[in-house]
Amino acid sequence: MAKESLGDKLEKQVQNLKGGLKGVAEKLTAEDTEPRTDAMAGPISGSRPPTQREREQTKEQLYAEAQRLDVKGRSTMTKSELEKAIRAARR
Repeated sequence: MAKESLGDKLEKQVQNLKGGLKGVAEKLTAEDTEPRTDAMAGPISGSRPPTQREREQTKEQLYAEAQRLDVKGRSTMTKSELEKAIRAARR
């Protein structure tokens, strides 16, 4: 009988893990009869709505502020992403 390679052993372990996780997910889903919505999850920790000043700023103004704060990736961000990144950079 041929000796099992390390790759084969790892593949079996991965399949066992996937099977176990799938079983747990199915059990939890079957037990949870109440439908869930994003609103039930509540706000994301540390997030807050933009301030009045931030809402009044144009994307160009927000970009300039992000540039001053050296926010990485600012050139591809939307206005709302710039607002969030600026808030995070100010912390």
